Amino acid sequence: MKINYTWKHLDRSEAAETYGNEKLERVTKYVGKVLSCDVSFETIHGEIHANLKLNADGNHFNAHNESKDIYACIDGLEDKILSQVGKHHDKKSSR
Repeated sequence: MKINYTWKHLDRSEAAETYGNEKLERVTKYVGKVLSCDVSFETIHGEIHANLKLNADGNHFNAHNESKDIYACIDGLEDKILSQVGKHHDKKSSR
C-alpha cells in the first residue's frame, strides 16, 4: 500500500514514515483495494496532530490523533482506522 505523507511545521522523518508503513499495512487485511492513503502531521502548540484519510473499496475513512510523540500518534491512527475498517468489514460480511 502506498502512503502519501505530508509534514507541516515539522521536519520529515524517514523512521516515522517507515514505522507508519509497517503499522498501517494491517489495514489491507480488511479491505480489498486501497485507492489512496494520505497521512499528514502538523505541529500545533507543541503537540503533533496526525490525520489519516483512507479511500478503499469505494469508502472513505478518516482518523485523527494528537500527542507529543509522533510514534504515539501513529499508534493512535492505527487503532482508530482499524476499528473503523473492521466494523465496515464486519457489516459487509454479515450481509
